[in-house]
Order: sequence, then C-alpha cells, then structure tokens
Amino acid sequence: MYIADELPNAVASGFDTIDLAINALNIGDVDFVLGDLPTLKYYEADSDVLYVAGSFGAEDFGIGVAPGEQDLLAAIDVALTEIIDSGQYDVIFADTFGDEIVVLTDDTTSDTATTYPASPTGTLASVLNSEELVFGTDPYFPPFESYNDDDVVVGFDADIAEAIGARIATFYDQDLDVVMHEKTWDTLLAFPYDDYDATLSAMTKTAQRLSLIHISAPTRRYAISYAVICLKKK
Repeated sequence: MYIADELPNAVASGFDTIDLAINALNIGDVDFVLGDLPTLKYYEADSDVLYVAGSFGAEDFGIGVAPGEQDLLAAIDVALTEIIDSGQYDVIFADTFGDEIVVLTDDTTSDTATTYPASPTGTLASVLNSEELVFGTDPYFPPFESYNDDDVVVGFDADIAEAIGARIATFYDQDLDVVMHEKTWDTLLAFPYDDYDATLSAMTKTAQRLSLIHISAPTRRYAISYAVICLKKK
C-alpha cells in the first residue's frame, strides 16, 4: 500500500467507495483523499471547492480471468489488440479522458495470443454457448465505471467491455451480449469467478495478482497515476 510505504506518519482511513471518501473530505473527517488521477479529476470537475493538489506514480490496468482459462485470456488479448490497432481504443479513451495522453505498455511475450482459439474450451466455450460475456465490476468508480440515471453501468471499462464483446462475436460469427455485473471490490479481489467470467474494474496489474490469476494486456496505463485531492482554502 502506497501510504504505508511512503507516508509512514499518515493516518489512513479506508472507505468502501470513492463517494464516501470524497464526502468525508467535504465534511472535514479527512484532510486529503488519495486515489487514481482520472477519478479525482472527475470529482474536481464537478466541484467548486475540490482541487487535485499533486499527482505521481504510474501503473497498468488489465482484465483478470481465472487460472487455467487460457482460451478466454487469448480471446480478450486478441480483441484488445484489434481495438488498439484499429484506432477504436483512441476514440473510447478520448470520450472518457479527453485530451489526456494515451500511454499503453507493451508487455506482450511469446506466450501472448495473436489469434482467437479455433476450438474454444472452458469459460470461453461457455460464453459462446450462452451468448453472454459477463464482466465483474465495482461500479462506483467514475469515470471508469458507474451507474447512469437509468441504472446502466457506463464509463471507460464498460465501453472497453462492449468493444471486446463485439470483436469476439464478430470472429465467431454469433451474437454476444456483454453484461457488467456488480460486485464489491473485496469480492473481486478474492477472485471467485462464480457468477461472472472476467474482472474489468480498473484493476491494477500487480505481481501479487498475477500469481493468483491471469491478467490481459494493459487496458489503461497512467503516465501519472496516483493523485491527492483536497479542499480549497477559504
């Protein structure tokens, strides 16, 4: 945890959602909120009293699948490559983050799939049979994922999910509905994959998580990732 490593004298308070953290800041229960830069910029833009005081760090986000689900991982990685190479990724990115610079890490290896599985097995086969691809997400983290007024999950990750589903459906010449299924963040980090197929929820690609699950090529990298937001002085 960044605070424990870099700010040993700070007192850290955890919140279930970023909304609760921002509310605690507004009423004076905390002095700062530490979080992802695009999310804090989202709240800054919607407030006259909040401002991003500083930013630092960098990280990659990816899509998680259960251990052994190589075919699903392959399909997601190939779909992501097509989305990026076609320029669709740039359009989705700009719709969410505006003129922020796109920086994607190429961490592909000789094991990274370059073609869709010809004879799908495991979860990918189930997804194709059911014609439904379900992503687990914690939809309280705008602009990555949040509910709109119609209770539909929207945001960068939702758009990426739809694009991935469309690419997979096109290759296998079939219909495929994409579902963003609400899970708590703690549940997502337990990686149960019980009622969803993959994790798409602004999840950082870390060595510890890679030891537990497979994670796709990066969906997002921040040139400047973490940030601190605080109240403007009156």
